[in-house]
Amino acid sequence: MGLLFTQTLLAQEQGVETRRRDSTKTDTAATKANKEYKGPRFLALDVHRRFGKVRRFRFYKGNSFEFKVKGMNERFETKIESVGKTQLGILGGSIPLESIDKVYVRNPGWFIHSGSVLLPIAGLGYFALDMLNPAIDDNPGSKPFTIHREAVLISGSLLLTGIILRFFKKRVFKINKRRILRPMIKF
Repeated sequence: MGLLFTQTLLAQEQGVETRRRDSTKTDTAATKANKEYKGPRFLALDVHRRFGKVRRFRFYKGNSFEFKVKGMNERFETKIESVGKTQLGILGGSIPLESIDKVYVRNPGWFIHSGSVLLPIAGLGYFALDMLNPAIDDNPGSKPFTIHREAVLISGSLLLTGIILRFFKKRVFKINKRRILRPMIKF
């Protein structure tokens, strides 16, 4: 009888201890949920694509940031000074994140940036060399400063390709439910 009594008493004590442990676990979980994380923030532009894919563009303190404010036709390009919960600190003040309408992001491809500069130069250079080569050539039938049809086609296509690539240098993202601008904490 004494043995049964001690086992029952031990089981009751263990049950009370487990309840105490559970209650302390929920208390610490509740305090962690209410605790606000502090630290350096960055600005994230999440672009939701098809099939659940998300592309994130990150803007850190000191980065160049180009945007357009709602109700204005002017584009602003400035450096990010700080990122808060609801506002963006820029050179000369701060802007609420809700008032940003469009964000301009530089396309990361190296071919687009170098091609938009080098291809028009190559096209003009090819055209000039085609006109000047007969002047240097010693052939008696060559006439200097003549325009050849093939040279016009090649140099024109190089020039046009470089001009078209200029339009792809920056991408424009209008802020809406699929393109979200939000501050994030850097860990």
